[in-house]
Amino acid sequence: MAKKQLKIKLLPNGEIKMETVGIKGKKCLDYVKFMELLADAKVEKQEFTKEYYEQDDTQTYQNEINQDIRYN
Repeated sequence: MAKKQLKIKLLPNGEIKMETVGIKGKKCLDYVKFMELLADAKVEKQEFTKEYYEQDDTQTYQNEINQDIRYN
């Protein structure tokens, strides 16, 4: 299984750019929502990589989200 990463760039104008790597399918959208909550920001532009269109492993999906993202 590929390592999951969030690549985050904070630009001088206050803009935040984020890219998910190693996250297949629609799971990446959960990470985007987490970033929105964390940064108190909203997505203005969204582009999907080829990983978005790949099938994720749905059996482990819920466990991964619970372990990777903890909402308090």
